[in-house]
Amino acid sequence: MIHFNRFRSAKARKAGFVGLSLLTCVACVLIYSVRRPAIATSPWIKRSNEYAALLSQAETAKACRGEFAVSEELLTLNPSFVECQQQRIRQTVQTLEEKLAQEKDQNLRVDLAILIEAGQRELRSQLLDQKYNLPYVNLSQAISNSFRDAFRESSSSKTKQMALTQLKQYAGEAAGTPSLIARAEQRIRDRLNQSETYFPEKSQLESDLKSAATHLDKLQKLFEQQKISDYQTTYAKLKSQLLEYDTFIRREVLPKARTDFRLPAEIYAFKLQEKGIDIPVNDLISQARSSFKQVQAQMEAIAPQVARQKQLKATGYREVIGALKQNQLSAEDALRHYQQREKDIEAIIRREHLVTLPKRSLNIRLATAQENASFPVPQYYPGRSRKSEQGGTFILPVLQPKKQSRPYDDFTHPAVAWTLTAHEGRPGHDLQFTTIQDRGLSKARTEFAYNTANHEGWATYAEEIIQPYMPIEGRFISLQFQLLRAARAFLEPELQLNRITTAEAVRVLTEDAGFSPFFADQEIKRYTARLPGHAPGYFYGYQRFMQLRSQVETALGSRFNPQEFHDFILSQGFLSQQMLQEAVSQKFTVNRNTPEFRSKP
Repeated sequence: MIHFNRFRSAKARKAGFVGLSLLTCVACVLIYSVRRPAIATSPWIKRSNEYAALLSQAETAKACRGEFAVSEELLTLNPSFVECQQQRIRQTVQTLEEKLAQEKDQNLRVDLAILIEAGQRELRSQLLDQKYNLPYVNLSQAISNSFRDAFRESSSSKTKQMALTQLKQYAGEAAGTPSLIARAEQRIRDRLNQSETYFPEKSQLESDLKSAATHLDKLQKLFEQQKISDYQTTYAKLKSQLLEYDTFIRREVLPKARTDFRLPAEIYAFKLQEKGIDIPVNDLISQARSSFKQVQAQMEAIAPQVARQKQLKATGYREVIGALKQNQLSAEDALRHYQQREKDIEAIIRREHLVTLPKRSLNIRLATAQENASFPVPQYYPGRSRKSEQGGTFILPVLQPKKQSRPYDDFTHPAVAWTLTAHEGRPGHDLQFTTIQDRGLSKARTEFAYNTANHEGWATYAEEIIQPYMPIEGRFISLQFQLLRAARAFLEPELQLNRITTAEAVRVLTEDAGFSPFFADQEIKRYTARLPGHAPGYFYGYQRFMQLRSQVETALGSRFNPQEFHDFILSQGFLSQQMLQEAVSQKFTVNRNTPEFRSKP
């Protein structure tokens, strides 16, 4: 999960995820941890990955860390570490810029540009962190977890000795070094009364303070289990300091803690840029609201046709959505229905030559009780390996209405399976990730380039290219999900900018877009707590993909080949919309006015 006192994409990559530790899809969660296949790598990709390794090393700043595996959260309390890390990133960016100036290979030039932008973005993220965020750290938890992680890596006698030395440094027993707690407290005091300071959330602080004793107990047990001698006196001193730190937090910080979810405007604007949204927020809101009204009009026009075919009494689009959702499937029936929709969609893709399908199959299964409890939305996990016969897995949550005080009926009626399967499966997320695996794309294009506008925009666009072949009720519900994407692109920023209330946002999602109150609650949490900045990427990316296709169709006319166009898009990884525009132009439209035009190989 994202924490408001960190906005650093590099930290997420180091944890094995791209951009964020949790990436939500339609109403889904995408957990990205693609294992790279052992396949032949093009020379330029090999060189690109070597450059990517330089930036990764600069961001992790191992040379700035010291021998003992201290968590980055604790390292950031040390100004010398932060200065060292930033200097290494700047030096690496400069090196990459020099390589770009000399490079002739166009593919490698694109990847170098991606890496340079990623390094600059990381520095920008850290500067915003330092400018706004109160430098609060839950020290009891961070220290306990740091030692736990160190011992997971190694429990050698050397590690144990370093652990004891580190414990003494934290407690301020090393000559000429103040305690970690004293440094942390002073950093907070320096920011307490600054007007721009963005405080931690009150409920989070209260939770941290409540759990402090538990983390201290875990730390003591860990040293006992490792049989480290002579730690007791230092531990007792550190424990006393940490309890004093908690008293300081309770007295000086908790009264100023925020109860409002809204981010500082500059931080929110940066989050949108990170997600691939490269237009001003007011333009985004205007475009999304206009699109919302247009889709409403489309749904109003098609609703009577759906009603006639399905013999429904309702005629308005809101009432038709409600009537279709009355046909709820059991868990087992829902699973079978989605599995059949996947077969139907793949048949359409082959028949219409829309895009090249992988040989590996998509798995669809029901969510476990734990998955439903943690975040009850559709989920997608990429396949583990190119060598496996199994592709990715689409996980469907089924919470039956009779078990809910508020029915959750958005994904378990037959009409919705068309658009949701196209988004999560093929030609959506699964096709994007299997292409990344099968082609062995560079780390620059898959990890460092990642942005929501490409990733979620493609999956939303994937629904669009299947929509003409859906039955009328499937097309109708696909439009309902277009309403959702447009709503996200104005509701989230307007909530963040304090232009609407959460009650009004819920009303739009339930009354105008036709989703359940249960799902609307999940959406509000997404906008305000889980992933602020992420949700507008669906709409914006989708719009840009539609514009891009229109440009190529206009340029090529009857020579436009959907399969070739889509295959090329997927072969580019997660390029930003601007970079993708340039790549597509070079591939398809550079020579469009010449009689002998052929798309470049």
